[in-house]
Parts: sequence; C-alpha cells; structure tokens
Amino acid sequence: MFGIPEWAIGVGFIFLALMGGVGLLYRLMPAEMRASDRKRRAALRLGELERLQQELGATEEMQQKFGELADVQRRVAELEERLDFAERLLAKQRDMERAIPPKI
Repeated sequence: MFGIPEWAIGVGFIFLALMGGVGLLYRLMPAEMRASDRKRRAALRLGELERLQQELGATEEMQQKFGELADVQRRVAELEERLDFAERLLAKQRDMERAIPPKI
C-alpha cells in the first residue's frame, strides 16, 4: 500500500490512538487541574491561608491581614497572566515583522 510497511501503519494508528486518549483525558479533567501552574499554585496558597485562618481561630485583625494577603496574591496572579499575554503579543508581532519582507 503506497510502499508504506505494515508495521508503520500500525505504529501510526497506535500513536493517533494515544494522542486521542490524552486529548480526551485533558477534556475530562476538572478545570482546576487544567489551569496553569501559576493559577494552581495561587489557588493552593489561598486554600492554605483559609485553612490556617480556621485552625488558628484568627482574631478580627488577623482575618483582615489574611484577607489583604489573599487579595495581594490574587493581584499578583492576575499581573502574571497579563505579563504572559503581553509577552505572547510581542512575540507574535516580532514573528509577523520577520515574515514581512522590508520595503525598499
């Protein structure tokens, strides 16, 4: 068949089946697990803060500080996402500039 060995067709089929399985597993994963590492780590830190707050039976002042710290962590995570987005836009723009020949 087109000069392709039978074993290569089998290997190709197995490869496609594995990639399809990986894609299916990714789609079935909860959204939290699919989130970027930064988001996941930020969510874990916030969860740890809330757990620590409950364990300590935090005072009003401590609760306020925990809330401020959680807010700062959320803001830092948002800034990281924005920075990543800006970096992707700059890289895309540079690639487009390379692809377009200079006008003389």
